[in-house]
Amino acid sequence: MKKIIATSALTSLLLSGAAYAVEVTGGYVDLGYSTFTDSDLGDVYNLNGAGELAFSRAFSLQLDAGAYRFEDEDFDGTSVTLHANLHTQNASFGAFYGQDHIEDETFQFYGVEAGFGAGPAQIEGYLGFQDLKEFSDADGVILGFSAGGAVTEKWTVIGKYDYLNDIEGALDVSAFSIGATYNVGTNAQVYGEFGAAHLSIGSGSSTEPFLGAGVRINLGNERGTTFGRRGVLDKLPGL
Repeated sequence: MKKIIATSALTSLLLSGAAYAVEVTGGYVDLGYSTFTDSDLGDVYNLNGAGELAFSRAFSLQLDAGAYRFEDEDFDGTSVTLHANLHTQNASFGAFYGQDHIEDETFQFYGVEAGFGAGPAQIEGYLGFQDLKEFSDADGVILGFSAGGAVTEKWTVIGKYDYLNDIEGALDVSAFSIGATYNVGTNAQVYGEFGAAHLSIGSGSSTEPFLGAGVRINLGNERGTTFGRRGVLDKLPGL
């Protein structure tokens, strides 16, 4: 039933924009790195890109694609997500569906999302589900939100929280971070973040600090795309 609801929402959004001409409104390329700082858990490198097509002022499609390298575990992963977005003057609403592939496993994830803007401030949130395609009983919730805004013409600060449970039917992750972005030029940015992830598996749990940094080039509108990435792999600071 959850999948039917998400698919129906995505389909209705797609049909609402079918009669309009297509225009590329934005995109980005992002090269990032993150690592846990006080444990044996490893680091991850990622290369992500996205593009957004507007069918009208009120409707757009966004496609995200990325590659991930979990260095210490010697794992490579990929991620693809499709968003269907509705826009109003100060808010956007969407539905998303995507898949992550790592080794011989495939995660699928789907849900709804919303974003609001007021002056320099931006708020974004999402709620959905993830599961292993190979194991129908290994599913869980994904949710998160972020809030931030420009403090100067060059600097933007942002806080984020993400929660995923029952990853592979066993692992729960709850991560909070605070970061900043510096505008190097018109479209180029460098960013960094510091946070902590609470990891629970079986009867054991721990809270691990992590660091992240990267370079991003936005294409088109100032934000690049309407919504952020939703993949399971993207929410793991390392393995």
